[in-house]
Amino acid sequence: MCVLAQLGGQLITSVRNGHSVTDPLLTRCPLNYERTFYPYGYPARIRSNSPLTLQAAESSWGTYRQLEDEPPLDIRLLISDSDSLKCVEPPVFRSQGHLLSIVADRENFASLDLQCGFAFGWATTATAKNQGYFRQCLLDVMVYPLLEIRNLVSLHAACLIFQGKGTLLAGASGAGKSSLSYACARRGWTFVSDDTSAFRRNLSEPRVIGHPHKFRFRDNAATLFPELKGHACAISGYGKPTVEVLTHTIAAIQTAEESSVDAIVFLNRHDHKSGPPQLLPLTTDESWERLSASIWAVQMTSFEERLEALERLLAVPTFEMRYSELAPAIGLLEGLLPELPD
Repeated sequence: MCVLAQLGGQLITSVRNGHSVTDPLLTRCPLNYERTFYPYGYPARIRSNSPLTLQAAESSWGTYRQLEDEPPLDIRLLISDSDSLKCVEPPVFRSQGHLLSIVADRENFASLDLQCGFAFGWATTATAKNQGYFRQCLLDVMVYPLLEIRNLVSLHAACLIFQGKGTLLAGASGAGKSSLSYACARRGWTFVSDDTSAFRRNLSEPRVIGHPHKFRFRDNAATLFPELKGHACAISGYGKPTVEVLTHTIAAIQTAEESSVDAIVFLNRHDHKSGPPQLLPLTTDESWERLSASIWAVQMTSFEERLEALERLLAVPTFEMRYSELAPAIGLLEGLLPELPD
């Protein structure tokens, strides 16, 4: 109790039976702004003391529709009236048991109860106004781990459909997932997701739930795709200059919210020397080594369930594609996919 009595910061005072009661932990801060959103189709109730939180949630998930009917996640992200400068450093993540902490600094942080589907956090006004950082480094990462624990397996991969065959384009940051997926979409492929693909782990045959409402590019995307010139570049919270483009603003892009997974292609531009692109079949062990790094570990049974779902996913054909130019790479994929078994 002595520690609690020494807590600094803003105090909220309420009255009970004529006596004032201070609230050093700010547990009674009114949450007057509330709305339910549907990331990946699952309900998440977002509550805050500021419209800035709902504004960020609208940017992240306002175009998603409800696909699943289950109790919503309980997400509370509050804004302080601190006059501190905006936070720009990426957060640190740590977990033990069923708890996960996300800490950028002493005024910008969040705590998640992975078991209960509950999360709360605080951010300064300056940080919240920096909406790109606020979304990527606080709000989004308060929601996605909870969904992952309950329902999903997420991979660093784009997803597109060509002639009815769903394909994951996987690879490390800088492998070209967004550029190649956008080039495929411009050529008539159906776009499902450009950076992260999530699938329900309880299905025997994995189906990706996408986010086809936006593309994210590196800041030099306009050199490859002139129509993107003029789109604003927002600095990512993780240090990479990023351009975010809404799909509906681009002419003739076909989209889908879900897809089967009929092939996985790991992109490799680093080892391509010269000449036409190459497709190299991979063994299950080789594919496992590359994909398993996407599965973040927690001390909960859901970790094993996610690994089992990943093993089922690797029943589909997997390849490495070494390439440099987009058009030949797309042509190679268009020759491969129709030959895959249904």
